[in-house]
Amino acid sequence: MSHVSPATLPTIACAAGGTGGHLFPAEALARELQRRGHPVVIYTERRGAAYTQALAGLDHLVLPARSLEGGLSGKLAAGLTILRATAQARADMRRRGVRLLVGFGGYPSFAPALAAKSRALPLLLHEQGARLSMANRKLLRFADGVATSFPATAGLDGFDAARIVDTGNPVRQAILDARGDYPVLDATSPLRLLVVGGSQSARVFGDVVPPALLQLPGSIRQRLQVSLQYKGDATDQIERTLREAGIDATVRPFFDDMGARLRDAHLVITRAGATTAADLLTVGRPAVLVPIPAGGSRDEQRRNAETLAAAGIGWCVPEPELTPEHLSTLLAEAFASPTVLPDAARASAALGRPQAASTLADLVQSTLARHA
Repeated sequence: MSHVSPATLPTIACAAGGTGGHLFPAEALARELQRRGHPVVIYTERRGAAYTQALAGLDHLVLPARSLEGGLSGKLAAGLTILRATAQARADMRRRGVRLLVGFGGYPSFAPALAAKSRALPLLLHEQGARLSMANRKLLRFADGVATSFPATAGLDGFDAARIVDTGNPVRQAILDARGDYPVLDATSPLRLLVVGGSQSARVFGDVVPPALLQLPGSIRQRLQVSLQYKGDATDQIERTLREAGIDATVRPFFDDMGARLRDAHLVITRAGATTAADLLTVGRPAVLVPIPAGGSRDEQRRNAETLAAAGIGWCVPEPELTPEHLSTLLAEAFASPTVLPDAARASAALGRPQAASTLADLVQSTLARHA
């Protein structure tokens, strides 16, 4: 971590939880603000700091963080951790001369937000999902403005509508570089299917997608080009089984060229996290969205998936309904139609916000000007 150099423009801080869904939008904004001449610092926790490529060239401070979940002893421990992190963030803000904080959600963003308000700094919140996350809900009373990723975002009742700006969700440069026309889809072209489960992968896709593909008519199977993200011992076996059925399949634990694969895809099967949604819309690709069935992000992913499906970009399929039979029928109908997937791709691209980082940076600068 290097010290900031003197600059005429004020220093901006971003606070983000430890997942890519929180950190990647913070990175995108930080790089846009840097391009405009602002010194920037990102506050995160140890998981966020592991995204070394995202943080390359950006000042950042790793703060202690702990969830408020658990019994009384857990809450007391979390409270002490937040107090310690708040003190560290406050000292760093004073040293750097931070003038505004943008919070991107996740419980690690809580302490920097408290530190900013204790120093009477303006606080902007950015919400990646279609519903305000828990951290942002708790910080809403302190916020000077809220930037949203969807035109309609739940959980903002009672907040001044004039201070809500639909900026979209900033995405990584690799995703912006992948934007392009929807691939040709005719009676003889390859049918490219991308299956990804987010940063944690999704075992259910490895269990359900291969048997679903094997049930497809031969006329579709022989045109399929499948990229399947799967973490497990059966990677080679799945690839071999699909290839024996005439399907051009690539099965890997991780794809490091996600932008290119997304650009080339006719259809994506994926989870419904906020970053996934923003990537899909930026590139303009249709999707089968399968929200995670459990965990803290369950309701957020369900709402994201339902919102996107209602907008016509694809299908929301709850995991209990994701059977090989159901998925095979859905894919066969989609691939057999000359209009279903291109129409969904147009709907997806229409919702895309490739200028989100720039729009959010404009909001940061206008908020600074109001508080000058």
